[in-house]
Amino acid sequence: MSQEPIVMALIERRKQAHLSQEKLASSAGMSLKTYQRIERGEADIKMSQYRSIMRTLKLTDLDVVLDVVGVSQTTAEDVTAASRLLNSEERMLLIKLILSVKKHHSLHR
Repeated sequence: MSQEPIVMALIERRKQAHLSQEKLASSAGMSLKTYQRIERGEADIKMSQYRSIMRTLKLTDLDVVLDVVGVSQTTAEDVTAASRLLNSEERMLLIKLILSVKKHHSLHR
């Protein structure tokens, strides 16, 4: 098995999603043999393969980074740091989402 932290995070996420190697490979558009070689560390993962795996697992780069550094819960600081990567329109949408969730929670207390 690979010791590459990103690959290890993807393996763990695959297992959490209850996907076999075969199912993930098929959904990501690659052969089972290719996917197995990636997991074993016998082949470097290509960016296109990484993106296909990420789409299949419904993950973001932030999810993988947090897994790699061992963050199991996201804090306000994590969200703040991630929001700095957004453009102004995306940042406004995030603020609106947070405010609507906050309003929803206060109405149901």
